Amino acid sequence: MLQDILDAITAETDKQITAARSEHQRGLTDLREQSERRLSTRKQEIAVSKEQRKAQFKAKAEAHAESHKRNALLSKKRELLDRVYAKITVDLSKLSDDKAEKLLRACLKKITEKGDIFPSKKHEALLIKIAPSEQFAVKAVTSASGGFLFSSKTQENDFTFDHLVQEWLRPQTELDAAHKLFDA
Repeated sequence: MLQDILDAITAETDKQITAARSEHQRGLTDLREQSERRLSTRKQEIAVSKEQRKAQFKAKAEAHAESHKRNALLSKKRELLDRVYAKITVDLSKLSDDKAEKLLRACLKKITEKGDIFPSKKHEALLIKIAPSEQFAVKAVTSASGGFLFSSKTQENDFTFDHLVQEWLRPQTELDAAHKLFDA
């Protein structure tokens, strides 16, 4: 009888041990599965993040390249416009005295005060001839390609061809000139 009790206790204990082992195995399997799911999810998140960073990097690189290209193009356009306006200045300085006289007279009429004129070497004789001596005193020549500088106690004006082209003509015509030169 004692043996039957011992056998029953041993059988029950073996059953409980088998159940505990089975429960432990299920727990380990669940933990492995959860760990694998978390690992898989994390790998997917990393892959997505990597693709997003690659796309961002590519977009930045493309934007930088496009910006560089646009800046180079704008720089070339600016250089071409500079050459156009420099040629205009050169062409103005080559005007005959008859044509230059009209322009210089128009400039002189804009001055209302008495003062000194500093002519370019090219237009010194012409300005001595056309500038009213009661209003203007012709002084030393400048290195300008054409035109003159005016100075009085209260006013200074730059009527050199360089200044007229860069500060008067160019701001008024640059947009139209750029459209004519660069629009297809």
